[in-house]
Amino acid sequence: MSLSGSELARITREGDDLVLAFAVAQVRPATAPRFGQGDDTAYVAGVTWRLQGVGEPALANSNGGDVIGRLGDCELWVPGEARARLLCELPGRVEGPLRLSLRSALGGVWSVEAQGLEAVMPDASAARPSLAC
Repeated sequence: MSLSGSELARITREGDDLVLAFAVAQVRPATAPRFGQGDDTAYVAGVTWRLQGVGEPALANSNGGDVIGRLGDCELWVPGEARARLLCELPGRVEGPLRLSLRSALGGVWSVEAQGLEAVMPDASAARPSLAC
C-alpha cells in the first residue's frame, strides 16, 4: 500500500490504539492486473491501520482532522532502518516503536508515535482501477 495517493476517511481511538480507516488505499499488487494504458495502480476500499500503544501524550499536539481526505507525502519511520518507508505490506505488521507522519494533499500535517502497526485488508476485497478522468 502506498500512503501517498490513498484517501483517509477517519481516525478513531480505541483504548491506547488509534484506528485509521481508509476510504481507498492505493496499491500495487505483486501480480498487477493490467487495467489498460500501462498503469498498474489499483485501489482497495476498506483498509484499516491499527496504531498500537499510542497513549494520550502522543495525541496531545496532533489534529488528525487536518489530514482527512487524499494523502500527499507521507512517511513511516522505523528505528534501525536507514530511510522512511513510503509503502506498507497489505496485510502486514510493523513492530515499533515507530513514527507515522501524514500530509494531506491540501497541506494538513499530522504525526503520531506508536508501539506497532497492523494493516488489515477487508474480507473479499479486490483491487480496482482508478475511475478518475
